[in-house]
Amino acid sequence: MSEVITRFLNRPTLNQLNPAPLQKMVFLIDAAQATVAWRALTHARIPCKYEQLWGRTPFQADMLQGPTWFVIGPQGIDQMADLCHQRPGGVALTCTEPKAALAHARALLSEGSRNIHDPAIWASMALESGRQQACLFGPWCEVFTPVPSADPTTRHWHAWKNDAPATATCEYPLSLPDSLYSTYIDIRWLYWLRHNPQPFTHLSDTDLSRSVSNLNFLVKHGIGVDRHLLQLSALIIHGDLSQREDLMAILTSRELPHRRVEQLLQRIQP
Repeated sequence: MSEVITRFLNRPTLNQLNPAPLQKMVFLIDAAQATVAWRALTHARIPCKYEQLWGRTPFQADMLQGPTWFVIGPQGIDQMADLCHQRPGGVALTCTEPKAALAHARALLSEGSRNIHDPAIWASMALESGRQQACLFGPWCEVFTPVPSADPTTRHWHAWKNDAPATATCEYPLSLPDSLYSTYIDIRWLYWLRHNPQPFTHLSDTDLSRSVSNLNFLVKHGIGVDRHLLQLSALIIHGDLSQREDLMAILTSRELPHRRVEQLLQRIQP
C-alpha cells in the first residue's frame, strides 16, 4: 500500500464534533449544499453567521460558485455535519476568533487550492505541509474532514491539528511541495471509490491502494470519465492493470475512450 494511503487510512477517527469551551464551530460548505444548509438553519431557527469565502478575494467574481463560511452554535452542528458528508460536501474547523479564522481561510486561497473546503484537498495539504504546518493552520485550532466510507450512514471524521512549532513569518499563498498533486489525486480516488459503493461494496481498505493505482493507470491512458470507470469496476478491483499485457493494445490504441471501454469490457478476465 502506498505511503500516502497508509498514512491517511491509519489516522484516528472521531464519531462526532465537540468543540472545546470557548471555541467556535465553523463549516465550509460547497456551493451545491450551501442553500440547503441556509434553509435548514433558518427553518430550525438556529442562529448562524455566514459569508461567501471567495468574497473579498481575487475570486470574488465567482463567489456564488464557491463555498460558504458558516459559524454555527452547538444546536446546529449535527445538521451541518450531515451536509459535510454529502457529495460534494465540505469540512469543519474550530477557532477562537472567527474573523481571524476567516481572514486566514482567504489567505490560503490560490489558483491551485481555491477549493480548500474539499476534504481531499485539505487532507492533502495537511499531509504535505511539513515545515509550513503552522502557517497552514494559522489561527485554526483543528480541522475535521469526513472519513470516506462505503456506508452512506457513517459519520466519522479525521481530525487535523498543528503540532509544529510556531513560525515567525508566513507567506501566502503557501508554497507546498510538488508531491501535493499526486497526494491529492490518490486521496481523491479514495473518496471516489467510497462514494460509489455499489460497484465497490466489498472493496476492503487493504485493496484500496491497488485500486487507486489502477485508476491512475486508466487515466494515464485517457480513460478518466466517471461513467467509463464505473463500467470498468471489475478491472479496477482485480489485479494490477499495469501487468495486463493482453490489454495494452486496447489501452494504447487511438480509438476514442468509449470504444476502448467497450473493447475492454469484452476482454475482461480478472
